[in-house]
Amino acid sequence: MTGTGVFHWRVRANFPKALSGEVPGPFSASQSFTRTIGEPGNARTDSAKDHVLLSWDPRLGAKNYKVQISTTPDFTRTVEQATTDNPSFAPLMNLTSYAAGGTLYWRVAAADEDRNQGDWTQIQQIRLQPRLRLTVSGFPRRKRTGNVSARVLDGRGRPLAGALVRVTGAGLKRFSKRTNVTGQVTFKLRPRKRGKLVFSASKAGFQPAYGSLRVR
Repeated sequence: MTGTGVFHWRVRANFPKALSGEVPGPFSASQSFTRTIGEPGNARTDSAKDHVLLSWDPRLGAKNYKVQISTTPDFTRTVEQATTDNPSFAPLMNLTSYAAGGTLYWRVAAADEDRNQGDWTQIQQIRLQPRLRLTVSGFPRRKRTGNVSARVLDGRGRPLAGALVRVTGAGLKRFSKRTNVTGQVTFKLRPRKRGKLVFSASKAGFQPAYGSLRVR
């Protein structure tokens, strides 16, 4: 027997009868019991700056697994829900809630072939550094002096002051400046050759961000 939910059972006895073998007696009154799939064991989180992997031990009787990720431990604000046949799940990390960083919460439950879902695991945590967002603008030209600008936002799209922006490439030495209160910085550059200007933005407690401009 597989599945979860309420099941019913009954029993009857067989009575011996001369020459004809056994005679079945009446069934007992129907009884009920509840069957569930237990929660997957050994739930664990592997998170780094560039990836998150959620995994658990396979559960006997499970056809697939339901995963929930939330910004709250009561799962009232779900970030992502997924179904996977494997005892692991790797979020794509392309949602705003991941970029914002901080602590997220996740849990997983097994489901059987009849789509009956078992118990959730204990709540697990994902701790992420917020990601910077870097935009660059300008029209740099070879052997001409001109301005290029960069703007840095935090994971929630707010201007970030004090971020260090570096630029190099196209025959330049490396230049660096920190963003102002509006998250902006401007460089006056004279590229010596065509190619690409490469920008990076960094600040303690954040994942770095990168951008580029083509030199004409």
